Amino acid sequence: MKPLLLLAFLVSVTSSLSAQPDPALDVRIGQVAMLFRSDPSGYDTLFDSNFRNEVSPEQLTGIFTQYYHDYGPVTSWKFADSSKQWNAKVRLVTSKGFEISMSIGILSNGRHLISSLLLGAANPQITSLAEVARKIGQLHGTAGFLATKISERGLQDIVEMNPDTPLALGSAFKLYVLATLLKEINSGARHWSDVILLDSASRSFPSGEMHAWPVGTPVTLATAATLMISISDNTAADLLIHTLGRSHIEAMLSEAGNTHASLNIPFLTTLEMFKLKETAHDLGKQFLALAPEARRIFLDNDVARFPRDSVGHSEGMIDKIEWYASSHDIAHLYKYILDHSTSGEGARVRDILSVNQSGLADKSYWTYIGYKGGSEPGVLNLSYLLQSKAGAWYVVTGTWNDPTAALQESEFEGMMQRALELLQ
Repeated sequence: MKPLLLLAFLVSVTSSLSAQPDPALDVRIGQVAMLFRSDPSGYDTLFDSNFRNEVSPEQLTGIFTQYYHDYGPVTSWKFADSSKQWNAKVRLVTSKGFEISMSIGILSNGRHLISSLLLGAANPQITSLAEVARKIGQLHGTAGFLATKISERGLQDIVEMNPDTPLALGSAFKLYVLATLLKEINSGARHWSDVILLDSASRSFPSGEMHAWPVGTPVTLATAATLMISISDNTAADLLIHTLGRSHIEAMLSEAGNTHASLNIPFLTTLEMFKLKETAHDLGKQFLALAPEARRIFLDNDVARFPRDSVGHSEGMIDKIEWYASSHDIAHLYKYILDHSTSGEGARVRDILSVNQSGLADKSYWTYIGYKGGSEPGVLNLSYLLQSKAGAWYVVTGTWNDPTAALQESEFEGMMQRALELLQ
């Protein structure tokens, strides 16, 4: 059965710096857990009216009863992220041995009614990192997984599964752009406050927001880097690639330990990727028929001249046109960033990496959470740089590719979240 997602109506929820959830949130979580039965009811006393206007009682009953039928009643629950006062991520445990991820938000005033609820996939309970790795290895297509500790001696692998196979990364490639910028910051050649101008050649497509900004907008390197990592802004990435130079990023691939650097040469911008994968034209086929140096010339001429407005549907070819790295490559890249961001201007890189923490890692446990992922049809990547309260540094990274079948994002996220919990 495909997991049902409870589509929530999201309203503005008061945020808080509290490191503990409000007791009212605990109560509401327990009440939702009790709805996993054959005859759930009482929605008007639990859910905010705005939520109930978007999700009918019939829909709620259908969802809760189906989960109950397939996985049994909820027997216990635990926080996956308890760092906020009015919303949280939890994992529900059922009588049939499954865990269901749940995100919940309640109103900060009045009766603290539930304003948002999202139920994810049900996954068999996983009790070890080795089991996480095994289950990721059983996914259709090809996947890789690695949990490793960074030490003075290098990487000390804890659990691995297919860690040396290069896989398509999606937007996680932007970590290589960030590492190249870090090198130039540390050398004094550039500074975070340096201003660059958004040019038409760098205007890509979403994700992000800079594609809608006027050409000529002045942007600091710090702003471009932060947008590139935190919201995976494609235009910010392309602007930085053009500013730093394609060849410098290609050199960084090997310097940061990517043993499959040749697969990424020439290093593509996101706009070039969109153009090459544009299904109504044959730019991609022409590109693949060329030798590496001829591909570079092709990008600078034919692809550059192809009108941005003519780009239509772009997807596919993830095994031929993409950015590639293995799990070990990602771990070495994070180690490079960590080693070169200990002090001075370069230390800001750690702040940039921690703006978007994805919500899967528990902030109450980890002193530092750095994150970048990637997602497109057939590609999923989640990559974390973590520091424990004891001061130890870890990398947890997983990638899943399948050019022929859709990927269940919630299933993969559930397994990666469990890996982060078990590593604690």
